[in-house]
Order: sequence, then structure tokens, then C-alpha cells
Amino acid sequence: MFKRINVHRILELYEKGLSEREIAVVLRVSRNSVSETIDSLRRSGRSWEDVKNWNNRMFYELLFPERFQVRTAYAPVDYSYIHKELKKTGVTLHLLWEEYEAKCYKESLKPCAYSTFAANYRKYTEVRNYTSLITHKPGVEVEVDWSGPTMSYIDPDTKKPTVAYLFVATMPYSQISYVEATSSTNEAAWLNCHVHMFEFFGGTPIKLVCDNLKTGVISHPKKGDVLLNESYLALAEYYSVAIIPTGVRKPKQKASVEGSVGKIATAIIARLRNETFYSLATLNVSIRKALKQFNERPFQERSGSRQSVFDVEEKPYLKMLPAIPYEVCNWAYKLSVRSNSHVWFRKCQYSVPCRFIGDKVDLKYNSSLVIIYYNKTEIARHQIFPNGVRNGIRTDESHLPYPLRQDFTSDNALDIARGIGPITFNLIQMMFEEAKVKEQALELVKHILSLTEEYSPLKLEKACTMCMHLHHLPNYHLLSEKIKEMKEDTTMPSFKTTQAGLLRGADYYKSYAGK
Repeated sequence: MFKRINVHRILELYEKGLSEREIAVVLRVSRNSVSETIDSLRRSGRSWEDVKNWNNRMFYELLFPERFQVRTAYAPVDYSYIHKELKKTGVTLHLLWEEYEAKCYKESLKPCAYSTFAANYRKYTEVRNYTSLITHKPGVEVEVDWSGPTMSYIDPDTKKPTVAYLFVATMPYSQISYVEATSSTNEAAWLNCHVHMFEFFGGTPIKLVCDNLKTGVISHPKKGDVLLNESYLALAEYYSVAIIPTGVRKPKQKASVEGSVGKIATAIIARLRNETFYSLATLNVSIRKALKQFNERPFQERSGSRQSVFDVEEKPYLKMLPAIPYEVCNWAYKLSVRSNSHVWFRKCQYSVPCRFIGDKVDLKYNSSLVIIYYNKTEIARHQIFPNGVRNGIRTDESHLPYPLRQDFTSDNALDIARGIGPITFNLIQMMFEEAKVKEQALELVKHILSLTEEYSPLKLEKACTMCMHLHHLPNYHLLSEKIKEMKEDTTMPSFKTTQAGLLRGADYYKSYAGK
């Protein structure tokens, strides 16, 4: 039988420079045992620095596994299989022990206790230096944060140096990182960086671990629910990711990204320190090149690189990205629903169901859509008008109350104007008569008549009377300004009408002069 020897002492003396013969004399062991011990360590691929803190039991299991197999009364466990299964989402050591136990009973074998099962697994990982691999599971989480160190670029408009802030994300299992420079740390930059990060990784994990910054977390009390930023929560829901904020002042809960910041400072910031960038885009191109080198650099104490471990072991566990990338949205709050069942936004109108007339609603918008919410429930959505469009109207006919569900024609407009007053009717009629095509005047007429949604019909009638003595055909803006200048006095100025139009007498000018 192989005699147990002090392997640790043999290797320690060899590291200090003693020859194999001298070690054999000092420790009173055969020279062959010394030689075999040293050769076994070389074949294992480890150095003295890797094993100097090991005990003899660990040395025996690594260097002489066939000679020191532990004989037990229970069924053997395939710990290589256990280690592989633990990488999968939801799999725990206790679950694997239960499966092992059930298999033993089925095959009439005696299983080991859970404490022995767990202790032997720890020994297995310690000998093989797997401790760093079992802390995190592949594809489960990504840690995100702003980097403390910043970079700079020359703003193409001002020609002045501008600060560039660095968004950093790290997946703890493979340690692969993503870095992006932004001109701001506001909400839009934060959300856009997340979209680009998911595209870089080619999928989404289960959890997103962030700090308690205001662009992501509104409040994080010690007791009670965490209140997340609505826009951040909407992005997480779109990508089916759970946001898990770290505890307040607990950076160790996202240690991977905290550690990556220091490494990135050397790998990217220091590497690019002597270069000048004349736009944010060119800075990000250089960052992406340096980041590629950083992720592909081989590990010092682990086989492969961040990129290779990610591609082989982690990326298969990520969820697929949506077909259309998330587009960052902005919000407008507490907008009033007018009596015509529309909401004014950026000088245009968008309809909502008529039951919300008089209520306050919130509006979310991006470059293509306007989505309207009441009590956080979507009630309408429309295509947004391009920037610069004024007085545009988006109407879903099903939103309007029954009397309004009709096409707005010149006849409708004249009927409404007749109900407001004779001067308003006269103005609207003249606008239709002088237009080459009636439809050309229809939109302007519609806006003039819409003034009754904010002001009384009597004020519109009075404004038409006052403006028509100064202008042949007053437009919407003239009438709107005149109404705003009016006092609450609703006395109508005197006027006479003929087939030729208005006849303004002395009483009229006397009344107008007093305004």
C-alpha cells in the first residue's frame, strides 16, 4: 500500500530550492516519492502559488486519486454531473441530492446524507478551483452601473472638450462586460444604454441588478416595496427582465460590475488616454474596439476568456430579444380631456373615449406613437404627428359621443356657426365662398369653431364682430387673441347687417373705443 507522505512539505522545500535528494534526506522519504510528487504537480498544470494553502488531503485527491479513493458504504456520487447541473436555472444542491436519493432507493443502494453530499461537493470544487464558477449561474443576471471615472471628447458644435460618462454592465458568470459612453446620465441615456447592452449580448437574462440611482429607482425603503421608475419598469417588462435593486450602500451585492469598473479603467480609459475624439460616436467606436480586446483576453486563473465562456456556457441560457428593439419613451402628465373627447399635445389633438371627458390623463410618446393612459391603464393610441405640425387631429370615430360621430362638412360648419350668432355665421360663410375649394377652408373653419370648447359662444361672436371691421377675413389666431384680451363684459357692440355685409354705426365705434 502507498505510504502517506507530507506532500505539502515536499513541495514547499522544492520551491525553496532544495534538490530532490536533499528533500528525501530531510523528510526521510524515498527519492522516488519526492520525484513522483513533484512530477504529479507539474502534470496537473498548477504552480506552488496555486496550492500552497492546501492541506494534504487535497493534495492526495489531486495528485494520487487512484491510490487514495475513499471507500464508503453509500452509493458514489458523480460530482462532475452535479457541478454541471447546478449551472442551470432553478437547480439547487438540495434538489440534486433528492434526485440522487430517489435513484439510490430505486436501485436498492444506500444514499449518503445531505450533509455528506454537500461537504463532498465543496471538496470537489475546492480541489478543482471551481469556487468562482458556482457563485453565479449562467444567463441569470446582469449588473449595471455608471462608472466613476469619465472620458472626454470634442463637441462638434461648440468645439470644446465635453465630459463623456461611461455606462458599464457585467454578467457575473462569464464576467463579460459592455461599456458605452454617453453625454449625460439622464433617464433617456440610461434606458438607451440598456437597449444597446441587450443587443450587444444578443439576449436578455432573468435579472437586472442595478444601484439605487434616481433614473432607475425612485425609493428603496428598508421595509416595504421598492418603487421603480415607470420608464425603467416599462423597459424591463418589454424585455421580460426582473429589476433587482441592490440594498442601500451595499455595493457588494453587485460586486462584478464594481470590480469591472477598475479593470475597465485600465483596459479602456488608460489605453485611450492619448487619443482625441471629435464626436461621441467616434469615442464609442474606439471603446468598442478596446472592449473587444478586454473581453477576449485570456483569464489568468481560469481557462478561456470572458468572450469564450460567454459564447459557450452563458449565451445559450439567454432569452431571445424581441423582434423590434425597445424605443425609449417620454411622458406628459395630467392632460385634460376636452369636451370634444380630444387631448391637446404639442399643438395637435388626439382622441380618447368620450367617457373620459373632463378627466386628467397621462400621455406616453416616442418618435412614432402616442399612447394615452388613465390610472395607468391604456385607453387610446395614435400615430404621432411629426414635429412642426400644428392643429393636427387624430380621431378614432369610436371614441366620439354619438352626436359628434359625423363627417365635418361645410354644411355642418354653417349649422354650428348659425347657432353661435349671425356675425360668426357671416364670417364662416364668407370663408367658404372665397375659397377656391371648400375643403381648403374646412380645417381653418373647424379650428375657429373649436374656440367654443374653451370660451363661450358669446365671446366668439363678439370677437368676430370686432375683428371683421379691421380685417376682411380674420383667421383663428386673430380671433383667439381678441378673445383673450376681452373682459368679462359680454355686452355686444351694435351692428347692422345688409346684403352687402356689416354696417358699423357710431354706437359700434363708441363701444369698441372703450375696450
